[in-house]
Amino acid sequence: MAVLFFFCEPKTVFDCAGFICSLQFLLGCNGFGIYGSHFKISRWRRIYSLSVAFLALLGLFGSLSVLLAAEDVKERLGKADGLVLSISVLELVMSTLVFVATVISLQICARRHLGIYMRLAALDYRLISDFGANLNYRKILRKNIVVLGLVTLIYTVAINCAAFQVTVGNRPLFLLFALCYTIVTGGPHFSGYVHMNLAEMLGIRFRLLQKLLCPEFLKWRFPQMQMRELRIRQLVSMVQELHYLVQEINVVYAFSLWTAMAHDLALSTSDLYLLFGQSVGIGGGGQQDDDEAKQGNRYLLLGYVTLCMLPPLYKLLIAPFYCDRTIREARKCLCLVEQLDNWFPEKSSMRPLVESLMSWRMQARIEFTSGLDVLLNRKVIAMFTSVLVNYLLILIQFAMTQKMGEQIEEQKVALQEWIGY
Repeated sequence: MAVLFFFCEPKTVFDCAGFICSLQFLLGCNGFGIYGSHFKISRWRRIYSLSVAFLALLGLFGSLSVLLAAEDVKERLGKADGLVLSISVLELVMSTLVFVATVISLQICARRHLGIYMRLAALDYRLISDFGANLNYRKILRKNIVVLGLVTLIYTVAINCAAFQVTVGNRPLFLLFALCYTIVTGGPHFSGYVHMNLAEMLGIRFRLLQKLLCPEFLKWRFPQMQMRELRIRQLVSMVQELHYLVQEINVVYAFSLWTAMAHDLALSTSDLYLLFGQSVGIGGGGQQDDDEAKQGNRYLLLGYVTLCMLPPLYKLLIAPFYCDRTIREARKCLCLVEQLDNWFPEKSSMRPLVESLMSWRMQARIEFTSGLDVLLNRKVIAMFTSVLVNYLLILIQFAMTQKMGEQIEEQKVALQEWIGY
């Protein structure tokens, strides 16, 4: 494939996840980078990550303070809608807090984060060497390149074009502000995609284990009873190891994921307000102007807002779907393990193995969660969707009420003029 022309053939999970983890590292949101064919934590890598985060925040608020001191910017802000300015300030503050929370939490959990990939690599080695499995690293890498490449291109172009469009003077400062804002908001977005990618990789291995736990396959591949029992025990331990990795991912991404979800929900509702307000002529516009050029600029800005809204919406609605699907695959694996003593009744050691895993299953709570134990499943998708839909309905009702009030006032004026007052 042409997509992988500039990339080496992936042979390990490090090669497969190297692209997205490198982007995460470049944005300062993890403490390890690629070293040869592995990931490595070092003092200089941690210094780089913290330096990128510090310089991004310094450039963001430094350029903003200089821009706010300019007279033309002050004049334009004075004419802007107050609610839109409040939304912009809220977005800037929340983005900064989420970025700081993501950097600090992932730096603290950097070794545990790296340990997830090392444990996945060890599990993949056992699957390939003992069972001859094909994990399709190439397909996963191709998907990561295509999805992240498109999202990065759209998001970066939208922010920088919007900054270029609204500027009359001080364009270098506006572009510096846009670049720093891209880093501050892009870091949590990429981290969310890394979490989504980890959930997807676990789901792939759960589906593979379901095929390997098939009794016909086990009898065909391992005709010797002792070897078959050994491989079954290995498969059961892999199922349990993947469940432990779910818990480990929850620990690493708990705080950063929770703050990012709160920010994405707030950003989505704010963008909906801007889009709806501009489209029906309420809010978001300050003084109305019928000049065609300014109308065209307004529609361009609406397009940029829509493009900037896509990454958080994608992450907010699709990530819980991946997590829910992985947990469903994990439960299917456990159901297959539960049948092992029925499939192989001649081995008395199967029943204690199954009973021990089932008792562990009853005690352990295996679900993808974010901070405050928010479950990431399809119910969360329904909740987020209902919030956005209800918010949009409230905006529609508000617009209809406002227009009705304007029509009543116009009718009063017309009636007064007709009476002669």
